[in-house]
Amino acid sequence: MKTIVFGLLFWSVCAFAQSLEIYSLRHRSADQLIPQLKPFVEAGGALSGMNDKLFLRASARNQAEVRELLMALDTPLRRLKISLRQDGDTSSDDAGASINGRVRVEDGKVGAGATARVYSSDRRQRSDINQYVQTVDGGRASIMVGQSFIVPLRQVVLTPAGVIVSDRLVQRDVGSGFVAIPTLSGDQVTLEISPVNDTAGHAPGSVNVQRLITTVSGRLGEWLELGGSSAEQSAAETGVTRYGTRTASRQRRLLLKVEEIQ
Repeated sequence: MKTIVFGLLFWSVCAFAQSLEIYSLRHRSADQLIPQLKPFVEAGGALSGMNDKLFLRASARNQAEVRELLMALDTPLRRLKISLRQDGDTSSDDAGASINGRVRVEDGKVGAGATARVYSSDRRQRSDINQYVQTVDGGRASIMVGQSFIVPLRQVVLTPAGVIVSDRLVQRDVGSGFVAIPTLSGDQVTLEISPVNDTAGHAPGSVNVQRLITTVSGRLGEWLELGGSSAEQSAAETGVTRYGTRTASRQRRLLLKVEEIQ
């Protein structure tokens, strides 16, 4: 009986004795897989890695479990195409009327004349931007298209010795693009994205800024609406001989699609 108990204890100690095993990865890096594997490493075990190698110190049973997980996780990275569409629509309507008159004196006679003018205009402008970039599952992708220009900058600093004024030139970048990080789960994609659409303003050195930071989720191949913006302005002008109105509106919509590249 004592021999049987001793044999069971010896088998138990051998089963839980820890040793070092090295795994060579085929498709993923150690940094990508360690966070997913660590919860499955037994108490007292250790997992580390570098580049395409994983180092696991654990029992034989736990090593077999981690090896099975690796077969499911060390798969080829899926290639993706991220498309961003920014649809813009600007419209303005002007309408009004005015009267111009004059008085004329000729040969002692007084004459008067007047000209009436009625006007109306309707302007529409579209500004559609389509951009795309390729990346892999979990990768960071970015694209930016635009221009840079140099603007003067004056800096005024108040010091105990007086006011110091410095003039210098700075570079301002304007353009459109986005930064995105996609994560796949089957045919579902979750995307962290921050689109940008900056344009030069009317005043020298000014920039019209449009930014959005969001996380969206949907199916591969479907257009997802990220958001949009709209603005409306109206003004009226009245006088003794004139009247006019002006209305303007600006709308923008952002759409996103992620496709898998075979």
